[in-house]
Amino acid sequence: MSSRMPQKWWQVMALAMGLPSIIIGVFFGVYSLVQSQIIGWGWALIIILLVVGNTLFLMVRYGMVKKD
Repeated sequence: MSSRMPQKWWQVMALAMGLPSIIIGVFFGVYSLVQSQIIGWGWALIIILLVVGNTLFLMVRYGMVKKD
């Protein structure tokens, strides 16, 4: 077994390392929509949770499907 990470795990690592940036970016995007009174705080929370949940789902899916 090699000491290098398998090539298939790069997608999972990229999503895991990008998760904080995704959360911050989506928050500020949704916050600007709330400040412009385009959406309310309830919809903002739903959008943030859906984006974070989708990212976590993709991490698990890539980890299960792409494992050796």
